[in-house]
Amino acid sequence: ERFIRKYKFYISAVVIILVAWFAGNFIISKINDYKTKEANEIYANLIQDPSNKNLLEQLKNKNTNLYTIFLLKENINDLNNTAFQNELKQIYNNAQTNTLLKNIIALSLGDKSIFLKNYDKLLEAYKLLEQNKIEEANVLLSQIKENSSLNQIAKNLKHYQGITQ
Repeated sequence: ERFIRKYKFYISAVVIILVAWFAGNFIISKINDYKTKEANEIYANLIQDPSNKNLLEQLKNKNTNLYTIFLLKENINDLNNTAFQNELKQIYNNAQTNTLLKNIIALSLGDKSIFLKNYDKLLEAYKLLEQNKIEEANVLLSQIKENSSLNQIAKNLKHYQGITQ
């Protein structure tokens, strides 16, 4: 009893802070859930009607990642649409864009991607082997890491030096 009277201010402050923290987290999570649900609904409607510019603009404002995924899907369907490609380039050049998303955009636009770094080295080494530049090709092939799925192909190219039968 004496302990509670002595520290009642501190105890009540801790309880109030904990209640406020839990309430704040609950409210923030509900707001995020609502925004996610709303963006998903817009995306679903946009898949049904891809030509709706109003929905496209709403999705761009609500969720940039879903907007980018939609643009990538549309870019695959229509490779000659420069409007989608220019928009993807703008998203790619944005400093706040997710790094993984940047790599996916680069890959879809035909640029070099970090995902295919080892594959690019393998192709470049094969071209060097065709030109009979074996030492340069071996240097490139040795840069492919042991845990890469392309490592066995790289070892085979090193061993056989690109000789075809």
